[in-house]
Amino acid sequence: MKTLKIYFFALLALMGASNCSDEFLDRTPSDQVSSATFFQQEKDIVYALNAVYDLIGFNNWGSVYGNGTDMLRIEVLTDNAVDHHSWNACYELGNGTANAYDWYVQYRWQERYRGIMRANRLLEGVPNVEDMDLDYRNRLVAEATVLRAYFYFDLVYLFGDVPFLTSSIIPDDCEPMIDSEGNVTPNPKCTRTDKNTIMDALVADLEAVVNHLPKSYDTEDKGRVTQGTALTLQARIHLYREEWVKAAEASKAVMDLNVYSIYPSYANMFHYEGIDNEEVIFDIQVMEDVKEGEFWLPNYGPNSVGGWSCSCPLQSMVDAYETTDGKTIDDPTSIYDPNMPYANRDPRFNHSILYPGRDWQGGVYNTIPGATYPGKEIIIGDDLTDDAGGQWNKTATGYNWIKYISQQDIDNSNYWDSGIHFIIMRYAEVLLMYAEAKIEAGDIDQSVYDAINDVRQRGDVMMPAITAGKSVDQLREIVRRERRVELAFEGIRLYDIRRWKIAEQVMPGESEGLTYTDPDSGEQVTLSGGNRNFDPAKHYLWPIPQAEIDVSGLPQNNNW
Repeated sequence: MKTLKIYFFALLALMGASNCSDEFLDRTPSDQVSSATFFQQEKDIVYALNAVYDLIGFNNWGSVYGNGTDMLRIEVLTDNAVDHHSWNACYELGNGTANAYDWYVQYRWQERYRGIMRANRLLEGVPNVEDMDLDYRNRLVAEATVLRAYFYFDLVYLFGDVPFLTSSIIPDDCEPMIDSEGNVTPNPKCTRTDKNTIMDALVADLEAVVNHLPKSYDTEDKGRVTQGTALTLQARIHLYREEWVKAAEASKAVMDLNVYSIYPSYANMFHYEGIDNEEVIFDIQVMEDVKEGEFWLPNYGPNSVGGWSCSCPLQSMVDAYETTDGKTIDDPTSIYDPNMPYANRDPRFNHSILYPGRDWQGGVYNTIPGATYPGKEIIIGDDLTDDAGGQWNKTATGYNWIKYISQQDIDNSNYWDSGIHFIIMRYAEVLLMYAEAKIEAGDIDQSVYDAINDVRQRGDVMMPAITAGKSVDQLREIVRRERRVELAFEGIRLYDIRRWKIAEQVMPGESEGLTYTDPDSGEQVTLSGGNRNFDPAKHYLWPIPQAEIDVSGLPQNNNW
């Protein structure tokens, strides 16, 4: 998506001048370039659209400690991982102690509405541009519409009912109304809209524009919204609303495009070798070696290579991976050996998580005090008891992520400016959405098994096939576990544990890591990232940022 990056810099002046209306309910006065005066030529639409794309991820150092990595950070809000750094984004959201003043809550709200406002101004400006090819105009409008729907989808599933703005606003539009008795009510232009009304509108928008989008692009425009992007987002909306038949239909529509297929290498999927592969539907495309700070991997890498371990996989994540015989580790007939807990596991485990004894940097990764690996050198820096220093940057759970951590970046000292593309949508998720929707609809046929097995049996995974004859309950358990291990560290789990209403079961208590035997006392020690709380009466939604309530009179979510 080099075109997006190049054009975006040409638009910085405009977006800087109009920053006030980018940020929903921001009260700071500014001089803004209006849609009427800016949108005069075709290139103006393109520049503006590229600025909308720029807000898919999050790129503010002061807020997220690293460009482009925020989509990975939300894994610590789930039972997959924990962040033990109290100064980091999402720390208090993860342990259940956040409040309406949480700066990350404010930031996420602000950035999503910034994207929505940019899309709205573009859509309002398009009619001003004359002599533009109609098909091209419709395509650009469709791209902006899908991106706006993506931003709203995120807002709704984090905050619930939110203001639904389909036209640009100025701060005065959201000034609260005060009656003669001093009672304050939200301005009707910016009041909260029922989330179901919003989702209905988004589905209608996606259906209206999908046919104006291409199935794919040439190299110059790779990374832009396609038919597959719009249909996948539509499938997500239906799935998360438990509209099972519609979710299956939208997923099947993606499958029937005959554009995507399972990429044979899970190992390479999240590294340079896998960029633009046949499984990717939509991703954040970044530029390598341009010193833009695109994708800062130290947030998540292990201390031994300069990482900060800001997201540490939990033991429950490790335990979710089956053994190579296709059985769970608590199945008494499986080949799982508690004395060799990491042997004979689903290959996706080895490609996702660093665990004690795993080959690493010419030796082995180790976090267990006193552990030895005959014939192999332990790489210093990760064991909490070694003398490498930087204790605060070492894992709290005994595990680190290896997914998205590129050996090429480490070797080339490019750790602070990776060019790996973060995948937002891929075909494996579509197949699993299709399977889940069909299972929950009670429409179980061979296509359900085929969809699950296509994911399980990619070239370098080849887990045993799920055989026919399973009950709804059995298949539900299978597809939920498959989503967890297949999509680990991809920002999907947060939505899953909320829509399945299992967060109250899997989040509270100690965020446990690995257990080892202390070499001195002989006692069992379990590493932990700390205690976490989850109140189902409030934590299924984030609070509306207090700063927004203060200036608009919006009502707060329950119990915040």
